[in-house]
Amino acid sequence: MFSVRKSTKFHGNANFNVLIYILLITSILITFYGINYLVIFLSSSLLHLLIETGLTISNIRKGSTYLFGRKLSKPGEIILRSFVEGPAFCVPAFFIADQFIAGNVLLALISATFIVGIAAFYLAYSDNFQLRKVKTDDDVIIIRRAMTKPKSVMLLALINTICISMMFLIPIDSRSHAFAYLLSYSLFVVLFYFINYNMRVRYIELYDPETMEYKKPGVLMQVGGLLYDSAYEMALLISPAYWIPYYMGIFS
Repeated sequence: MFSVRKSTKFHGNANFNVLIYILLITSILITFYGINYLVIFLSSSLLHLLIETGLTISNIRKGSTYLFGRKLSKPGEIILRSFVEGPAFCVPAFFIADQFIAGNVLLALISATFIVGIAAFYLAYSDNFQLRKVKTDDDVIIIRRAMTKPKSVMLLALINTICISMMFLIPIDSRSHAFAYLLSYSLFVVLFYFINYNMRVRYIELYDPETMEYKKPGVLMQVGGLLYDSAYEMALLISPAYWIPYYMGIFS
């Protein structure tokens, strides 16, 4: 099973614009709510940097990224993706967790969902718009991330077991905040995939070894695969961006 992103060389431009958007939102949150938002921005970016580096080195993620018409080097591609995909979900999720504790969860959920939804729709619409303009298949960039390699699945299970254990070991007076953050993150990734799937730029594929072709499964498999990706692979794997700073006493 593969998580697939279908785009063009203009995807990097849209990613860069979203990075500026994230920096603006994070700066506002730091100004009004404190330094914790800088901590979660940096920790999520650095964690994604490690994850993306591992995916690239292990050849689990394949494909290329372009920025303003120029193909990025692998380090440049990793850095751009990390500073977008990490904070884009982690910073709003941390905001919801804060507001959940403060008793303002409904307003926070609406505003944060709107902010994430704008970025998700922009990325999806940009890819969809550019794909409709391409003239040949050579202009289409398909990046596949393997989700079911046996060794990777076993390693992921081990890492996620550690991650969920560390979340439950957080003292009970802080645990509600931690799990509000984790749940919010999962929901935001689900929203992102829902928008991108309906724009036909992100989806699940299966590889048929007999025909040596990639095939799209039905809707139920698409839903199951995307939920697995967002609520299990992504949410737990990114949780160290929260609990490592917590245990280090960095959060104020």
